[in-house]
Amino acid sequence: MNQLMDSLRELLAKYDNETGSFSEIDVSQAIRALRDAKEQSEPPMQWLAEVMAFDFCEDYQNRETGWGTYYGPMVVLNNKDGTCTESPSIKKVSGGIIQYWSERATVARHPILRARYADLVWDFTKVVLGTSPPYTMAQTVIDSILDIAHRNCHRHEIDVVTKLKRALSLVLALNDASRIEVVRDAIIIYEDRIVQDSKPGLWGFSYDLLFDNKRVILSDEQKRKLIDDLESRLKRVATPNKPEDTDPWAAEAAALRLANHYRVLGQALEIRRVLLEFGHAFEQVSANASALQASAWLQRVHGVYVQYGLNDEAESIAIKLQQIGPRMASEMKQLSHTMEVPKEKLDKYIAALTAGNLDDIFSRVAAHYIPRKTAVENQLRDLAQKHPVSFLFSTELQDSHGRSIATVGPLDADLTGNIVKQMSQNMSISALFMREVLESLCGKFPACEDSMSEYVFRSPVFDQSRRAIVEMGVKAHFRGEYAVAVHLLIPQIEEAIRCLLEKVGGSILKPARGGGLRLKILDELLREPMIVDVFGEDTVFYFRVLLTDQRGWNLRNSVCHGLCRAEEFGAVMADRILHVLLCLAQIREDKSMGH
Repeated sequence: MNQLMDSLRELLAKYDNETGSFSEIDVSQAIRALRDAKEQSEPPMQWLAEVMAFDFCEDYQNRETGWGTYYGPMVVLNNKDGTCTESPSIKKVSGGIIQYWSERATVARHPILRARYADLVWDFTKVVLGTSPPYTMAQTVIDSILDIAHRNCHRHEIDVVTKLKRALSLVLALNDASRIEVVRDAIIIYEDRIVQDSKPGLWGFSYDLLFDNKRVILSDEQKRKLIDDLESRLKRVATPNKPEDTDPWAAEAAALRLANHYRVLGQALEIRRVLLEFGHAFEQVSANASALQASAWLQRVHGVYVQYGLNDEAESIAIKLQQIGPRMASEMKQLSHTMEVPKEKLDKYIAALTAGNLDDIFSRVAAHYIPRKTAVENQLRDLAQKHPVSFLFSTELQDSHGRSIATVGPLDADLTGNIVKQMSQNMSISALFMREVLESLCGKFPACEDSMSEYVFRSPVFDQSRRAIVEMGVKAHFRGEYAVAVHLLIPQIEEAIRCLLEKVGGSILKPARGGGLRLKILDELLREPMIVDVFGEDTVFYFRVLLTDQRGWNLRNSVCHGLCRAEEFGAVMADRILHVLLCLAQIREDKSMGH
């Protein structure tokens, strides 16, 4: 044990006198290496405090697994029992460890060590001990970070940018006027030292942290410098001497900062100028890119143009996106998956769903094929654990012409979008089984189509004046005329839901753009709380995925706006529309209540 402590003191003295660059993780690894991993005895508190000090994650962003502090765990593992294992954990930070860090902050000579010890004391004291830390600790953090930037002694320049941001937040919290000026100047000087046009993370932070910060006073000269730096950089990366050196991402980073600045000043022409430079850079690199890449990049430009009101320019980009669409479709590769279901198992499944009389079967089929939102969410969580990389990126959904119609973000940022996407995939699989059930139903009950129409019209949401249309649609489905069935039945579904909303006391009208009132369309109806109360969240969510959500099947909009190709009007689509009819048919009038 004494040998370990001697080695620890020697190592810390070595880092105190280090003249080269290193990082906190270097210190942590070196401390860990002092102790044999197979050692069974409890390590001394000092060793544990040092390891933890340099393992904590600075500027922790995940608020769900954090502790409301600036520092957080380096690793969080989800256990099977629903708990989490954190490393390092704030639960292991005791009063004795905080006192140790406080002492180390006063004796350590190297600014990287001193800043870490003092910042942990400042950050954790209130949470762990319930008392306020001495303000001198924050001052030590600020001064040490300034020393790190001045000496350029940290291995990673981007980490120093993070530290300077921390120093600014602390000095503003202390309202230390003299130090605010020093931190301000240090930020500008450090950016000048490390700037590289090809690495946007190493420039622009002076503007971000200082320019619009009302608590930081910039001289007119400093303001001009920050804007001039961005302008000159935009010109270098957007229109370089050699076209192949164009860097559209750096151009975007500079242009958006400048556009925000000029918007505050109300200088529309300057906004247009800088954004067109950024747009031109992306158009230039898109010319030699694959259609998929070019589409993604030009959509980025289009979105920015729309955001800043450059409508004519956005329209021009939209035309280019249309022209790229066919090329995108040709570049995409088809993926297929084979699934085998034993005949005995399938027969048993069909028999279970088609047992009893038709009324029982219709009700059973309606309930069985409604996806459960919570089950899909659990499925996603399970898939994300097994294949985490697949859920870290956005997915772009395209139509048959290669046009982008929707984007689903990473799982953590877009849970609903991922549920819609996964539910859509699940529905495609369950459609195969639904087809088998409906075909079996036709064989078992020859008059199935007439019975289904009669069953549907027992529901008060279907007006008898629409009966002939619904019957034609149902018969067309059972004759295999799927395009006819879908075109006839989708509008009747929308009208039935509108009728339901009216019957439960809701409004089916909304103000029209040109004055007067108009009928609410299907997606608006499905978002009405009264409709959710009647059907339940699962059913309404399913209707939206199937009929109105661009991230899902979106059948109502695709069919009614003429977006479907002839080959898409198959049994899979028509079966799902028939299923919605059966779901609506479950609504019955409660005569005992008088309505």
